[in-house]
Amino acid sequence: MTAPLPALRHLDYGTTASIEDIGAAGVQAILDGHDVDAWRPILVALQRDPWGAVAERVERITDHLESYGTRQAITGWLRRCRAGLDAPAQTLAELRRAHGLSQRELAERLGVSQAQVARTEAACLPTLRSLTRYLAALEARPVALLAVTADGPIAVALRP
Repeated sequence: MTAPLPALRHLDYGTTASIEDIGAAGVQAILDGHDVDAWRPILVALQRDPWGAVAERVERITDHLESYGTRQAITGWLRRCRAGLDAPAQTLAELRRAHGLSQRELAERLGVSQAQVARTEAACLPTLRSLTRYLAALEARPVALLAVTADGPIAVALRP
């Protein structure tokens, strides 16, 4: 049984509607005006079919969400579903913090400024060289790049 949809003041889909039945305005209303528990039907639909109609609606409305945090959370969930990851992905900053390091401490290991570490963590696409050096300072190394295509996730092996 799927979770019931929250009531939407300005949209009436009826009591038997599923998340697949509502349009982009309904999805946006749920994400903008309700708590995370109300998102459950959306999250389940994205997990079940990360390339389906609900996912397309989510992609269309993410730039129009009122909360930046909501946008980040929902797009991150969609990327994770599309990548087929069982464990949550970590950002570079989360990985650094998991190692108990500040940006300043990691910068000292790398021989760069704290500002450079901040730029690397904030970059959408850091260079492979920067990423490799960053990971090496955390005693890790990249072995594959996960790419998401319309047919699903693929891993591209990196040279040792």
